[in-house]
Amino acid sequence: MRMATLKEIANRAHVSVGTVDRVIHRRGRVSLETEQRVKRIISELDYKPNILARSLSMTKTFRFGILVPFPEQDGHYWELPLKGIEKAQSELDVYKVKVKYFYYDKYSEQSFEMACSKMLQMVRELDGLLIAPVLSQATEKFLTKIPDRLPYIFLDSYIPNSRCFSYIGEDSFQSGVLSAKLMRILVTAHGTVAIIKVQPMDYHIEDRVRGFFSYFNNNTDINLLTYTVNARESMPYYKITKKIVTENSDLIGIYTPNACAYQVADYLAEHFAGKKIFVIGYDLIKENISHLKNGSIDFLISQRSEMQGYESIFKLYKQVVLKEKVESRVLMPLDIVTKENLQFYEN
Repeated sequence: MRMATLKEIANRAHVSVGTVDRVIHRRGRVSLETEQRVKRIISELDYKPNILARSLSMTKTFRFGILVPFPEQDGHYWELPLKGIEKAQSELDVYKVKVKYFYYDKYSEQSFEMACSKMLQMVRELDGLLIAPVLSQATEKFLTKIPDRLPYIFLDSYIPNSRCFSYIGEDSFQSGVLSAKLMRILVTAHGTVAIIKVQPMDYHIEDRVRGFFSYFNNNTDINLLTYTVNARESMPYYKITKKIVTENSDLIGIYTPNACAYQVADYLAEHFAGKKIFVIGYDLIKENISHLKNGSIDFLISQRSEMQGYESIFKLYKQVVLKEKVESRVLMPLDIVTKENLQFYEN
């Protein structure tokens, strides 16, 4: 029978892991009502403390290296998983779990290599790594330099044929299929749908695009056109959206397989307000939410980015500290967010 965990108890009791720990070890201040609720759930789940983890946490500090893009990139998208990482680390602080961030520019291999170099210089001080491998080829090179003793986990994106012990994120291909089905529901007339790809290449973005195309394989009434934007340029989405609407008089939809749908919507709202162009994008960042509310973005796919960050740290903790086996893939639900149900996601 599988043993209950502190995290499960915390979720059931609607408290933090730290609060559960304080109840178990009778330290710190906890309200009587909360203490009784936690103890009741502990009894129901027949929880037994992990003696190894407790003894280790008293003698050793565990440090996890976090290799992710700068938080402000992609419309501040990366703040979402980082928020989850910080929440998990705070809850595990009682077990002396610490994190060290190594940020990089996701559009610069040189920046990525510099961040990797800094991480490798500290590798003896780290017990596990969390990697967001959005620069696929550069990441593959970096993985060959990681010592065999050091476990690592992937967040947000996945690179096949690596030795990562777990991946936390979406099924990118199926995400693209879902987006295509939503577009098919929206577009009832013949016309062109544009797909905006990004350079440098990002494996999971490419996978979304493949999924999108696969759905439309047998749909002859929709013309799919791919446009590639260089994210290093100035105002790349403004320029590419202008090019798309100029070249396609029968344009009916635009699919942006990343968090930058708001930039497409910005251009359309300013220069093309007379005709409805359906827009589908990703992620509940502030700018996307604003356009979803005013109707210039029709659907956003949420991959629960904050939860990805949170789960990643707990999976590292389970693998590294508790020495327990974790799932090789933890796939997040694909939430379809509209103007009508947005209120249930904003908090």
